Amino acid sequence: MSDDRDALLGPGPADRPAVSAPSAATRTVDGTGTGTGPGSGTGSWRRVWPVLVSGGVFLSSGAALVVYILTGAPLALVLAVLVLVGTLVTYAALHTDPVRRATWLRRVRVGVPAGLVATAAYDGSRWLIATLVDWHVSPFKAFPFFGQALLGEAGEDLHLGAGIAFHLLNGIAFGIAYVVWFGRRPVWVGIAYALGLEAFMLALYPGWLDIAALAEFTQMSVLGHVVYGTTLALMARWLLRRGDVRDLRGSLAA
Repeated sequence: MSDDRDALLGPGPADRPAVSAPSAATRTVDGTGTGTGPGSGTGSWRRVWPVLVSGGVFLSSGAALVVYILTGAPLALVLAVLVLVGTLVTYAALHTDPVRRATWLRRVRVGVPAGLVATAAYDGSRWLIATLVDWHVSPFKAFPFFGQALLGEAGEDLHLGAGIAFHLLNGIAFGIAYVVWFGRRPVWVGIAYALGLEAFMLALYPGWLDIAALAEFTQMSVLGHVVYGTTLALMARWLLRRGDVRDLRGSLAA
């Protein structure tokens, strides 16, 4: 059974050709025998930076929104630049390593449905609690603002449609980033990841959206992000394990 939990950090011992063991003075964290010691900064960075950039590229939409809110720079332009730069850097990080690239592609494929289901759970939980408690804050107030930031002056329907699309892009892309970075880690990791996203939202949205019912917004948003992170982690674990079972069946049938 294949296990890709650490493949993005480099192949494990079973994947490497047999070589004489390097001395402790020259062995790096990835076991290749190059560098200056177990804590070689060069070896560590060589393993970590592809993981950072190949997941970070999927945070481009969120980063672009932060830039827009703080500076007023055109959201569509900032998003396009970040996606382009992130794509080029990700290609540079992965194109020479087929094992790492295959693992990344697998996690991206898992991240799309995981992120979509988590986004649906996020929206559903916020709508449910706002409806049941009869709060005055709308869980979907940001949608037309997203659309206006993307399109500028356009009709309300276009703003709403573009805003919904941007919201789904964020939810799915953030889900892909999680799966690339954390794979099948425990549920609490997913919750912590989602609450990190929540921290940015609470820092920026109240002022940007002129939210008066801040206590209601905070409670609704925290609940939604806990649900998002829980669903995301569970979906990632389940889908990755399904892939393991499918790979095992294929290897047994071959």
